[in-house]
Amino acid sequence: MIRTSLIVAILVAFASTTSTTVSAFTFGKKGAGSAATKLPLPTFDDATQRYVKNPLDDGEYPYDAIGSALRHGPSPFFKRLTSADEYEQGVLKYMGTFKCSRAEAVGNCDARLNNYLDWRYQKGEEEKGKPKVDYTKLDKKQAALTVVWALGITPFAISVVYDTVSQFNNTPGPCISKAFEGLASAVKMRREEQSSLYCAQLEGGVEEELKRKKGV
Repeated sequence: MIRTSLIVAILVAFASTTSTTVSAFTFGKKGAGSAATKLPLPTFDDATQRYVKNPLDDGEYPYDAIGSALRHGPSPFFKRLTSADEYEQGVLKYMGTFKCSRAEAVGNCDARLNNYLDWRYQKGEEEKGKPKVDYTKLDKKQAALTVVWALGITPFAISVVYDTVSQFNNTPGPCISKAFEGLASAVKMRREEQSSLYCAQLEGGVEEELKRKKGV
């Protein structure tokens, strides 16, 4: 009798511990929904047709504009510098649509701006069950490539364009020079023709005037 009671007590204790452990590691839709409701998600204002930041959202990005360039190239970098409000609206829209954190939204927005086709393909793979890609991580190869473009190739390209424009302004190419020379020659010929015609008309008028006077 005592042994039976002891065994029952042990089983009850084990069952309660097991249920607690399982509930702590629930990965179903209910658990995901509870986690999603805790996120400071934005709302959409129908009157202004704009997304409004949640008061609990601090509005801080996981990295600055240079961080965007190092992770995803120049496109998101320039977007953040030239269209900050539009960029923020895109982040809020992503947060509201995918029910995710601001950091995840920023990473995905940058990846989409950098290469939409690759980003869209990855999203399709994630919908099929593939693991998510953390676009906020810094890829050393991408960062090195961005630095090379920023410090080497881009200034060189700008220098080439500047030199080409300066050379064109100072010494136009042979085709341009020939075109201007042809135009100048045509204008000169036209002026000479007009001058000859004017002289002929003038001479004819003088002769007629002399004849008229002789007749008188």
